Amino acid sequence: MPAFFATIVTGLEDVGAKEVESIVGCKARPDAGKVFFECDIYGAVLLNFTSRCLHKIFLLLGHDTVSSLEDVARLARSIDYAELILPSQSFAVRVEKHGEHELRSLDIASTVGKSVVESYLASKNVRLVVNLDNPDVELYALLRNNELLIGLNMTGQSLHRRFYKTFYHRASLMPTIACSMILLSGWKPGESLLDPMCGGGTIPIEAALMARRIAPGLRKGNLALERLFFIEKELIGEIRDKLLSNETNVMVEIYGIDVSPKSVEGALVNAAKANVLDTVSIKVGDALNLVNYISEPPDHIITNPPYGIRMGIRNIEKFYERILTSIRQAAPHATITIITSKSNLLRRIAEALRMQVVEARQLFYGRIQANIIKLLQ
Repeated sequence: MPAFFATIVTGLEDVGAKEVESIVGCKARPDAGKVFFECDIYGAVLLNFTSRCLHKIFLLLGHDTVSSLEDVARLARSIDYAELILPSQSFAVRVEKHGEHELRSLDIASTVGKSVVESYLASKNVRLVVNLDNPDVELYALLRNNELLIGLNMTGQSLHRRFYKTFYHRASLMPTIACSMILLSGWKPGESLLDPMCGGGTIPIEAALMARRIAPGLRKGNLALERLFFIEKELIGEIRDKLLSNETNVMVEIYGIDVSPKSVEGALVNAAKANVLDTVSIKVGDALNLVNYISEPPDHIITNPPYGIRMGIRNIEKFYERILTSIRQAAPHATITIITSKSNLLRRIAEALRMQVVEARQLFYGRIQANIIKLLQ
């Protein structure tokens, strides 16, 4: 059974592992920013089309401890690239490093690339072409302390880049994080959901895609796996047809409001591109006065409030207090799932309002640190 690993926002590895298990039916192991699992090629293709939380999925080609470039070359040469790359295809090597080590990324990339060319030349008598800008096949070398992983990128551009993103809010939430928040909230399509600060509409749109069983990767286009000759086109077509036939038009209660008319206009553009305008309701409204905008209290509130002064909020403590008070007045029994960079402040305000913190986890993505906090009233 082939081995794979997938990348995910650090802090959400267990969410990704559960998603892999639910889609593929195999055991998945969470790791730092990664999820490891074994399945057949059918499962890997299915995961690329349907995953909502993962970023990239890789076929694991080699895994060993290294202390020198000679060790890197040894591992890279042990892989049979003739089973992965056609003589007419180009390739590139991308490198990622974590932890303490002396090896430089450029040297690792050069060593792996040279090993690929030499190995292929020896087995097929063909010198492969390197194309760093637009390769047919992308290899990935991950060095974590003295552990080196070599993989083949089956996804291409990250799955978090959703097909419907036409309007980008300046504080837009990554869709993979939005989906993880929805899963962590416990929301089910039979329950109502409100994002009272929806911005470009990411949370309500992702909830609608879940409810409609619309596979986000299916409409992404240009997945790297479609350029891999060892994956049969008939298999890809079979999975694609099955997923399209699985889509549904269920009636669900998913709402978004935002105080900015421009954001609401953009969110509606995104919802139209996602083909969920008939599933979500997005309108102008003030999160600080929710009682004026909602008639029926929602079961779940899931939201990404502004983090602070960059969005023009000078007193973030007062702002958070007003938000939670507004939610309590309008939806006194709703479960609240919120992402913030001000975890301690939000927890203190929530506890003063007698809200119970039932889950809190820290995320790291790029240079951003944030916390997902789940509250019960």
